[in-house]
Amino acid sequence: MQSVNEITLRPNWTTAAGALEGVLAAEGLELPRHAVMGLTGHAWHLCVPSAGGITALPNGPHDLNWQAMVERYSYTGLAWERFGRQTQASDLAEIRNEAIKWASERLDAGLRLIGFDLQVHEFAIVLGYDKERKGFLVASAVSEELGDFAPWSEWPTSSIGIIELFATQGASDPDPEEAVVGALQTALIMMSGEETTNTQPRGTAAFEAWADAFEGTGEVDRVGNAYTLAVLQAARTDGAAFLGDLSAAIPAISNPLLQAQRAVLDLTQTLSPLLTLFPFPAGGHGNVSNPGMREAAANALRRAAGHERRAAEAIAEAIAKLGAG
Repeated sequence: MQSVNEITLRPNWTTAAGALEGVLAAEGLELPRHAVMGLTGHAWHLCVPSAGGITALPNGPHDLNWQAMVERYSYTGLAWERFGRQTQASDLAEIRNEAIKWASERLDAGLRLIGFDLQVHEFAIVLGYDKERKGFLVASAVSEELGDFAPWSEWPTSSIGIIELFATQGASDPDPEEAVVGALQTALIMMSGEETTNTQPRGTAAFEAWADAFEGTGEVDRVGNAYTLAVLQAARTDGAAFLGDLSAAIPAISNPLLQAQRAVLDLTQTLSPLLTLFPFPAGGHGNVSNPGMREAAANALRRAAGHERRAAEAIAEAIAKLGAG
């Protein structure tokens, strides 16, 4: 059995960022949660996927450009590399073996790993592996209940087929200004919906598509809707705190960043009642089918889209001022 020193998964609805934060702390690079969320762009992600006439499926929080996260994760002080594959039934076993070999080599070298869909459809820290039992040793959101063993035979979940692994590559020593500009540019990219890996709506357009679904007669996934709201609210709350920190640290762009922070806080205030209407995990039971509740949700989501547009405009102004400085 091969393992590295135990690391703690940090509390975060965005478990990829929680795993990253835990690794950073283990490497002596402790950062507050909102800084990790802001620097990596996780604070600004929103995807509201639909399939088969059902909107707000629960895979939205994990549907993003993971290859782009390699550079974004480096803004936190550690360099990373990625093994990412979308598998089919015909190639799942072969790709899984490649991934196990990739991960084992890096664990043997003493590197830190995080991975997706281990024990639960979220990110976990990979602490090591057990050849005899044929599985990874992980710190996941459910490890306290299930233990630390994640069998290779159950990974990835065949209906999902997603393999995502990230391994550390040592210190990245990011230039502070480049990291700030990169993080703010990431915010704009994600809000604009430009960063697309498929045809699902993202960013501000995702708010509008979500509202359209509530105004229509189609099904809104009860659990996925509640889960996406919970992840989104926590992420944007961290995003607002990140913008506040930047405004205090960089006087030259303080005003536009404070405007952006205000817009994001207005967004979270607008979304707050929806978390009561559609609490996770129950999802509000029949609320997603109630016409009055659906109308209220649609109106709130459209207002949230407007707040996000205000935030994007202010962030663009901040980037322009940095470039002119």
